[in-house]
Amino acid sequence: MKSIIAGGFALVLALGAPAIAQELNASQRDAVVAAAAAAVEENFYDSERGAAIAAELREAWQSGAFSDADTAETLADALRDRLHVHDNHFAVRRAPPGAPRGESGPDEAGERAWLAAMARTNYGFQEVSILPGNVGYIDMREFAPTQLGGDTALAALNFVENTDAVIFDMRQNRGGAPSMVQFLISHFLDPREETIINTFVSSARDYPSELQALAWLPGESRPDVPLYVLTSGRTGSAGEAFPYHLQAMERATIVGETTYGAGNPGGFFPLPHGLEIFVSTGSARNPITGTNWEGTGVIPDVETTADAALDAALALAYAAILETATDAAQRQGLEWSREAIAARQAPVMLDAPEIYAGAYGPRRVWLEDGELMYQRAETPARRMIPLGSDRFMLEGLDTVRVGFSVENGRAVSMTLQSLEQPDSVSPRSD
Repeated sequence: MKSIIAGGFALVLALGAPAIAQELNASQRDAVVAAAAAAVEENFYDSERGAAIAAELREAWQSGAFSDADTAETLADALRDRLHVHDNHFAVRRAPPGAPRGESGPDEAGERAWLAAMARTNYGFQEVSILPGNVGYIDMREFAPTQLGGDTALAALNFVENTDAVIFDMRQNRGGAPSMVQFLISHFLDPREETIINTFVSSARDYPSELQALAWLPGESRPDVPLYVLTSGRTGSAGEAFPYHLQAMERATIVGETTYGAGNPGGFFPLPHGLEIFVSTGSARNPITGTNWEGTGVIPDVETTADAALDAALALAYAAILETATDAAQRQGLEWSREAIAARQAPVMLDAPEIYAGAYGPRRVWLEDGELMYQRAETPARRMIPLGSDRFMLEGLDTVRVGFSVENGRAVSMTLQSLEQPDSVSPRSD
């Protein structure tokens, strides 16, 4: 049976290897460098460039560029640094036990360990939730092959299928399987239209292979829902493919930082003395742009810091939803959600918070460590977040606002506003 790990291209950034203390003598070092050059020459997606990179590596070896590398760790670093200028996927590391080997796949124990690790990480789906304003949020850390993660992906899509906008968070995504990229993107396209998402070129093929949108999908397709993708400088490989292709199709708005810039998939090949090298055996070619994100990264439509990207995307989503929303309560909730973002981005400072402290019927407000706290009867206390004009939101409670009437420098009544109930006014009672 063909290994799931080895099947197809891998679009994933290699993480740093653990410390390697193994010492190497000159003949062992020479064997590693010779094998690395051969792996590049035989497997790099562009045969002509692969031969040139291998020749450059051999020339550096002959000139003594690696003579000071007396351990496997220092040699791996030296090889990676020299190769990385040619392709951001190049990596040299210690091979983990049972690791995949090029096209042959891992040994049985290695595959079992890999499958267990994929399950423990929920096939890359870190968080799926509904954010204020009815915006779906999916935080993905990697793309598992659909043979493994398809059911989990479908569950995530089903969970957010009734939301008014969807945000995919790729800020910590390091890549994975193109099949999952294909599966997810297909759900946000019109299934009646034939769409080529991506193509791959390789020295092993005389013609490009195509990654087409799926014509039949389990679950509902949503070709019109507003879609946003968050990125950071850490977003890599398949984590970049997802926003790049959606951006090229003008199907999503990309928000955040320019991504890492690794656009050529491949796999690991064995080297002597427990090392392995990642070689790009293919290269993505978007059918619209004619190129990919190798070396340039995915440039966001809305550039901001990674930390600010979620709020920026939410603000865009709220504005898009408000364009068509007609329900008064929904519009009020969206405006409150926008208000909450503004309060996070530019916190309101109170000159005299003590004027609000007091009892208002069953409700009580007090100062604690310089912050106002709210509590009704025996319910949990909540921090009050100032919004300006004597109005506050309650931490963790998006559907409620608290306002005060102030006379002569003292709050005389509290008004509780809710999206679900009429306003409730409570005079000060202390």
